[in-house]
Amino acid sequence: MPTVQSEIALIEAFADTRVIGVTLNHEHMDDAEVGAAIDELELDLGLPVTDPLTRPLDRLVDMVLLAFPALSRSVEAAAEAGALVAEQPLAPSGR
Repeated sequence: MPTVQSEIALIEAFADTRVIGVTLNHEHMDDAEVGAAIDELELDLGLPVTDPLTRPLDRLVDMVLLAFPALSRSVEAAAEAGALVAEQPLAPSGR
């Protein structure tokens, strides 16, 4: 079975991209094993690792925003605009 490191190397060799994080397949693992695997892989790879099915999705979003800081500014601006819209009273429906 290929290693995570070899899979990352293949992805980066054949695609014009870089790996920004890793998601873990938690099948046949209990929560403690998932946590230990995440910690070990992060140390070994120097990349953020998560299991999107058993861990908060914020971690996955953080991986993307860390790799693409301009997106973070866009998300913040959109959140601020959404907050402004949410504060506006709704117009009467005319019913």
